[in-house]
Amino acid sequence: MSSITSSISTLLSSILSIFRDVLNTILSFFQSIFAVLQNILSSFFNLGADLLSSTFDLTKGLFNFLLSNIVVIGVLAAAFVGYSVYQQQQGRSVSGEKKRN
Repeated sequence: MSSITSSISTLLSSILSIFRDVLNTILSFFQSIFAVLQNILSSFFNLGADLLSSTFDLTKGLFNFLLSNIVVIGVLAAAFVGYSVYQQQQGRSVSGEKKRN
């Protein structure tokens, strides 16, 4: 009789073990799905942050480029004005046309 109770006990233990393993598998599956969803959301937030950072970097670079060129254009304009004033003081025409009397 003891072997029958031992066999039934082992059978019930095996059946409970199967249910426990199936339940663990289902829970692991859902945990993996939640982990994937969390990674996707995290990636979208990182994408937005990187996009914003890149936009600010692009704007900064464009502003620096324009500022550098404005300085060069200002220097060229000042040189042209200085040359024009010098030419007028010398009595020469700046426009390139011959001077009329």
